[in-house]
Amino acid sequence: MRITAVETFRVSIPFNVPFVVWRGNLASKEHVLVRISTDSGLFGWGEAAPFLFYSPETAADVSSLIDDVLAGEIIGRDPADIRAIYQSFDLLDGHLFAKCAIETALWDIAGKSSGLPLYRLLGGPMRDRVPVTTVLHTDVPLEMAKEARTLVERGFDSIKIKIGFGQDEDEAMVAAVREAVGPGVCIRVDAEEHYTFKEALAVGRRLERYDLELISQPLARTDWEGMAMLRSALATKLLADEGIHSSHDVLTCVKHGAADMVNIKVLKSGGLLPTIDMAGICRAAHLPVMIGSMIESGIGTLFSAHLAAALPNVFSTELCGSLLLAQDLLVDPVHIENGAILLNSQPGLGSEIDPALLERHRVR
Repeated sequence: MRITAVETFRVSIPFNVPFVVWRGNLASKEHVLVRISTDSGLFGWGEAAPFLFYSPETAADVSSLIDDVLAGEIIGRDPADIRAIYQSFDLLDGHLFAKCAIETALWDIAGKSSGLPLYRLLGGPMRDRVPVTTVLHTDVPLEMAKEARTLVERGFDSIKIKIGFGQDEDEAMVAAVREAVGPGVCIRVDAEEHYTFKEALAVGRRLERYDLELISQPLARTDWEGMAMLRSALATKLLADEGIHSSHDVLTCVKHGAADMVNIKVLKSGGLLPTIDMAGICRAAHLPVMIGSMIESGIGTLFSAHLAAALPNVFSTELCGSLLLAQDLLVDPVHIENGAILLNSQPGLGSEIDPALLERHRVR
C-alpha cells in the first residue's frame, strides 16, 4: 500500500457561545483537515486546530506547509511506516500542528487497514470511558452557576473555570459555581499564565476555601522556579500546561518540582508518538497526566480520546471541543455520555468527515 494523495481543507467553525479568556474572545475558530489517500482505496483523516493566543502556527501556515512540503515528502511511501515518516519530519524545526495532522491520518489508515480501532493498536484500552472536564463560558457569576448546574445534571463531575480577570472577579465566579454544584463536583481553574508570583499566591489562597481540584499554569510558561515556589506555598495542586510542548519540557518540569501534574495536548506536542514519550517520563516521575485540548473538532477529539483510553497514567481529559463548537463535522458525532467520551469499535478513529458539513464550513 502506498500514499497517492494528500489534501488539505481549511474550515471555520463557530463556537456555540463566544470563547472568552483574559486575552480576548473569539466567535469562531479555523481548523485544517487533512485527507491522505492510498492506492488501496483506504484513506485517513487528520486535523490541526491551531488557536490564536496559544500556538505559533495558523491554519494558513499548516495548510501551506502540508501542501507545499510535507505532501511531497510522503507521497509514494507506505502509510504503515508511521515512525519512519515522523522521524523524517525532524528536519523541519517546529510545525508541530502540521506534523500531528499528518500523523493522525496515518494512524486512521493503520486502524482501517487492520480492521481495529486505534486504541487496540495502542495495546488496548485502560478504561472504557474517557472522562471529560468541560470549560464554563466566562460570564457573570450567576449565569456561570446556571450553566454549571446544567452540566452536572448531564453527568459531568468536573468543571473548569477560566480565571485571570482579577482577584475579586475570579473568586466571585468560583464561589458562585461551588455554591451551585455543591461539594461533590470537582472544580479546577485555569489562569493561563496571567499572574505574577505574588498575585498568584494571593489568588490561590483566596480560592483554597472552595476546595479546588487544581490550578492550571498561573505563572508564565518559562517561570519554572516560580511554579516550584508556588507549589510549596499552596495547598491546591498545580498543573503545568502552556510550558509543556516536548519531552524536554516535561524533564524540566520534573527537575524543578514545578507541578503536581502535567497537561499534554496531543496537537501542541506534535502527535501521538511524542505524547507517548512525554507520558512515559511523567509516569516514571509519578506525575499524573491530563490530556488537554486545543478545542479540536471531531477528528482531533477522537484521536486524543483513543490515546487517553490507552495510556495508563491519564487521570483526566479536557477534550470538550464537541461541546463548545457548533459542529464536529463527523458522520457519527463524538459520543459523550455522563461526562465521558465513549469510543466505538469501528476501525481507525471510528468516524468520517461528513462531506456536506465540510463544504458548509470550508474556507475558500
